Amino acid sequence: MSARLALYGLLWRAALAQTHPYAHRIVLWLTPVLSLAAAALAWKVYGLATAASWGVNALCSMVLLTWTWGFLPGAFKLNSPANAQLTPVMRGRLLELAMAVWLPCIAGLALANAGSASDVVLRVVWWMLASLGLALAATGSGAGSVVFLAIWPLMGLPSFIPGWAHAMMAHPAFLPLFAALLVAPGLATIRTIFPRAGDRHWRQLEKRNIWRDKDALRNREDGRFMRWWHARSLRRASGRRDLGAMLLQGSGPGLQVGGIVLGIAGVGLLGLVLVGLMHLGGYRHAAELALKMGWMWGLLPLVLFQMHALLLANLTEAPAGQSLLRLTPAMPATAPQFNRLLASKVLRSSMVAWAMAAATALACSALTGAGVDELLMVACLSGLVLPTLILPLRDHARRSRLNSVLQWLLVLAIAGACLLVGVFGRAILGLPVFSTAAVFAVLLTVVLAARRYRAMIRSPFALPAGRLD
Repeated sequence: MSARLALYGLLWRAALAQTHPYAHRIVLWLTPVLSLAAAALAWKVYGLATAASWGVNALCSMVLLTWTWGFLPGAFKLNSPANAQLTPVMRGRLLELAMAVWLPCIAGLALANAGSASDVVLRVVWWMLASLGLALAATGSGAGSVVFLAIWPLMGLPSFIPGWAHAMMAHPAFLPLFAALLVAPGLATIRTIFPRAGDRHWRQLEKRNIWRDKDALRNREDGRFMRWWHARSLRRASGRRDLGAMLLQGSGPGLQVGGIVLGIAGVGLLGLVLVGLMHLGGYRHAAELALKMGWMWGLLPLVLFQMHALLLANLTEAPAGQSLLRLTPAMPATAPQFNRLLASKVLRSSMVAWAMAAATALACSALTGAGVDELLMVACLSGLVLPTLILPLRDHARRSRLNSVLQWLLVLAIAGACLLVGVFGRAILGLPVFSTAAVFAVLLTVVLAARRYRAMIRSPFALPAGRLD
């Protein structure tokens, strides 16, 4: 191996280590597993050519996600003024490495989807542009929001794209040419992310901290309605002497199950309103799109369930009054009893959120005109996301080794493994892929939840969370 390649490998691992000490190993094992799962699924359902395309798409997308959320933020930290004085050539090597990872991914997506239908090409184009927007946003640049606002009509209003544009996108040469045109904007983006070390570096780092403080996954008390809801829920829990609800209330706002139920119901109602407006708007293509894709909107409640489980798994993000809550006279005095109370509450809260999300997804899909196959697909996907509820069942006294993104990727890997089981079940026994995968995911969730529940009970006092770093 040449010295330049060895240096690239060292910088890649050092940048990912800024996100998580084991991020490199996790990505190294997770990426091929998900890529092979996608390829195997497509091979059994569609054929070998589609399997190759799906495998390349999954591989390039996973590397792009790692590049965006892991490598670039970590590399941005490495590009500090102090490091620039110690290693003057490091900025140039980081620029080269960033382009060396991004360009093959863009080229792979372009070649794997060249000549596909225009709707597939449209999604690939959006993802190519979104990778630059995500890269800018992850490192604190306000240009990331501008990019997202500019490209949103590509996915939000596909029916308004003229027919000649769809015909042009379906041409086999369109995606390779588009990828070539992105080289110059990509280089400009990378140079913006890695400024010459100085005051600009610290200003950009401060912007990134502000952007991360506004993360939707963090518990926040902003807003009059949220403060009113939190106070009302706390009064109800105190009146009923519901110690489990008081535990979640005292651990931070946004954790109570009532809030997530309202959110899921609101998303479902909003989806029905949007589909109704598309039907009543008089646009034929929009109405057809609502019939074909309306069931996919129904999957959004499942995303809210995952966000709720991630919040419960990261109690260290909002310590709030956890220390005082543990000293409340009504609370159990021993660690096993206290942890059993918290484990039972977070498990019930996650189960209620999942049941509400699955029911809302099925109801929205049925009301938007989904057929039996689409409803079965929604039910199977609801089962595949069920393993998310095992995340809150852990030792909360210590900080999790995985951040929210890596926890979500772990759930994605479990779903991919379940899909592989479904593929093998079809190959050996002739069973349906998604149904088999969903049943296996449910059984796996039961086993893992039981083990993690017992481990959580044996752990030290869960609150205050994260005190045993």
